[in-house]
Amino acid sequence: MKNLRSRTSAIALSFAFLCTSAPVFAEEQDSSVTQDPEAEEMTVPPATTDLIVVEGTRIRGQLFVEEKPIAEFNEEDIAAFGASSIADVIAAIEPATGSGARGSRGGGRPVFLINGIRVSSWREFRSYPPEAIRKVEVFPEETAQRFGYSADQRVVNILLKPNFRSVTAEVEVEGPDRGGFTRNEQELTFLRIGDKGRLNFNLDIEDSSLLTEAERDLIVESGQPGEAQFRSLRADTMSAEGTVNYARAFIDSGLSMSLNGTFNHSESRSLSGLSNDGLVPLERRGDVDTASVGATFSKPVGDWNAVFTNNSVYTDSRTEIDSFNGSGFDIANSQTWRLDNAITLTGYPIALPAGDVSVTVDYGLDWVRISSDDTRSSLETELTRRRFNGRTNLSVPISEVGGHWGAIGGLSLNFSSGFEDLSDFGTLANWSAGANWRPTDTLGFSATRIWREVAPGLSSLGDPRIDEFNVPIFDYSTGDTVLATLITGGNSDLLAETQADWKFSGNWELPFWENARFQVDYGINRSRDVTASPGFSAAFEEAFPDRVIRSGAGELLALDRRPLTLFETRSRVLSFGLNTRGQIGKAPEREERGSEGRRGPPQGGGERSRGAGGRFDPAQMQAVRETFCSTPEGEMPDLTKIPEMFRARLLDADGNPDPEKIAAARQRFCGEEAEQRGERFAAMREAICADPPKLDGLPEEMLARLKDENGEIDPEKLKAMRERMCSASGGENQQGGQRGGGGFGRMFGGGDEQDTRPRYFLSFNHNIVLENEVLLAQDGPLFDQLAGNVLSGGAISENTSRLEAGLFWQGYGMRLSGRYTGEATLLGGDLPGSSDLFFGDLATFDVRLFADLGEVLDKEEGWFKGLRLSLVADNVFDARRSVVDENGETPAAFEPFRIDPVGRYLGIDIRKAF
Repeated sequence: MKNLRSRTSAIALSFAFLCTSAPVFAEEQDSSVTQDPEAEEMTVPPATTDLIVVEGTRIRGQLFVEEKPIAEFNEEDIAAFGASSIADVIAAIEPATGSGARGSRGGGRPVFLINGIRVSSWREFRSYPPEAIRKVEVFPEETAQRFGYSADQRVVNILLKPNFRSVTAEVEVEGPDRGGFTRNEQELTFLRIGDKGRLNFNLDIEDSSLLTEAERDLIVESGQPGEAQFRSLRADTMSAEGTVNYARAFIDSGLSMSLNGTFNHSESRSLSGLSNDGLVPLERRGDVDTASVGATFSKPVGDWNAVFTNNSVYTDSRTEIDSFNGSGFDIANSQTWRLDNAITLTGYPIALPAGDVSVTVDYGLDWVRISSDDTRSSLETELTRRRFNGRTNLSVPISEVGGHWGAIGGLSLNFSSGFEDLSDFGTLANWSAGANWRPTDTLGFSATRIWREVAPGLSSLGDPRIDEFNVPIFDYSTGDTVLATLITGGNSDLLAETQADWKFSGNWELPFWENARFQVDYGINRSRDVTASPGFSAAFEEAFPDRVIRSGAGELLALDRRPLTLFETRSRVLSFGLNTRGQIGKAPEREERGSEGRRGPPQGGGERSRGAGGRFDPAQMQAVRETFCSTPEGEMPDLTKIPEMFRARLLDADGNPDPEKIAAARQRFCGEEAEQRGERFAAMREAICADPPKLDGLPEEMLARLKDENGEIDPEKLKAMRERMCSASGGENQQGGQRGGGGFGRMFGGGDEQDTRPRYFLSFNHNIVLENEVLLAQDGPLFDQLAGNVLSGGAISENTSRLEAGLFWQGYGMRLSGRYTGEATLLGGDLPGSSDLFFGDLATFDVRLFADLGEVLDKEEGWFKGLRLSLVADNVFDARRSVVDENGETPAAFEPFRIDPVGRYLGIDIRKAF
């Protein structure tokens, strides 16, 4: 902020108030009423001293931790996603949120925070519209420890706008371009975020029709004639879900709470061919009801902050399976009750020269019960697990960049230890240790060691057995595709797993690319007694021959894919990620000044520049004043109440709210001096707007600006000033052009032209699997899954990639999603007739084109306001993975339309925000 010069005259103050406080909308500023150049550059009103100190503000709920964010997205970036909900936003940033170094640990959602606070479950916020988001921050896995989680999930902090209200309705109709089935979805969402809380209702209904093998011209030679029309590639499904979310903050006590409830009903029907006599179609019908409730309470307790979360879920599942002999059907029932409770205490009890020691203590008490029965068995299964767990995490700052021991950069250490006491597995332990080092503000490194014992999930132990008949399976021993029975369910003999992992990371904010970060992760995973869901391969049959059922002649009859325990697994993964966002082209420059230091009219000014200034709306000015003055110090005002083009002037170069600009605007609008300026301005407006104008009531300096070179009042200048100050509307200018460019805009940091440059975002991640091995016993055998000896699923590719990118410009948007899977091999064994399989690489691209019709057509009212039309094209190039045997032929089980029966997928999405 610049030092202020000596106090200006009363007219300069009054006119500065006009140019900085009144919502004057003008396409161009007439040179006759332009401020003095020195006054234009002022950012705060004059004071008794030459130096003004403004305290900056931050967005409430932002995280300030040693770890640098992997990616950040502001509301303009999020608008470019074309998303319909927070769930869509998370999908759009998936390359940044997925932990590339998990290796064999698999995927899963990251840890979610709302305004920096833990939530009870994903359903608490997933249906919120993206317009409610102020900012999204993505942090590395180490940050999760501060919130009571282990260091193997990234953290997504979603910052919501403080005041927001919307009702959105959305309809989607989609299906493959070659037909076969259709999918439709209808969703209705209400969200209100106020000063003290938020309320959300969401209703979602989805329906998808059946797709059979006959509709893709698929047959299996060993099947019965005409059976293809009775085998499904995709089930007929329907689901309906209703959600209620409520959150409330109690300012006086510091307590905040959230409650949520969801009920989901889903149905499915799939076909499994014909009965063994060829007369009865075999169906499998599923019916699932799920009721969920959750709560979160957050409150300061002394010097600590306490967060309590509860998540309670009841699931009732019924599956009807037609008997293979066509005589009726069997029933598999399952009921699951789950209660998860956790309390997390966070504090900073010790002050060190480099910062405060952060301590997080987390305790949980969970209870799960699974009850299942099957008409094919007289036994009923009932498993219950009580889990009591605790964890303590310490984050110790050793040095800080530019501060204590700054010569070594910023260094912090993390330590955590915990336990789990399970009613069915006893006490299990876990610990982790890590270091974060930032040699500069833009470069950071981390190393983390994680060791823990993990019990198998209760579903893996107790799910009911389900037999799926007539499943096409490739038999590696013969090279043929046969129809066999697939057995799934639980296994009560599973053991507790021991995990020992290393993770090394680097995070670099690129100096040559604005708002771009490059992330590198290297993970080493070692596990004992691993729970795995097996696939089928020659290696699997060699390792577990009792899981493969054959006839006396060697024909494959059934495959048991219930979970089993692997002695040891080893994996190493190297991951690269790039996340960036910004605008294309140079920022618009300020208008050049005339010879007298004033802004000159644009080229071809004519009538459009002369007398075409904007209009003054006192009610709008008062609303803007209330926005700034009603917000407590230290909190961010609701910028959504500021006109859009002027709101942009409160942002910094990264598109984030600029604390200094906001503080300066607050100082102009609020306080005793602002009231005095308002009174002076009101007197000026009354004088200039009188009929005829009372020019004697104007200060001499203002009169001087209304005079021509002969010292007489210029009628055109007077007319222009009256139009700016006296109109009661805040609409468009007389020429119908866009609003902007007037003195009101300079309150927010200058009179620049509106920035209409295209916005872009890009998030890319590439994983390289360096090692993936399974050891069946202490002394072997060892199966190298990268080389094709796969036990636990399909072929494993060395290289995989994920891309999300988008472009948004003046209401039009495009989002591109890409996935790449590299080549892989499955070995077929050494038996006569066996064959290896070779999987080709696969790259697919999804495109979403959308238009915000209100912005495109410049309609701020009526039906087009908030209306968005989207066109969806998934797998645009209709790509499918090729699978061939040693003879170059494709087995029936791996035909392209069997692997991917959908292919190119088209849809239309209409969304209206009210």
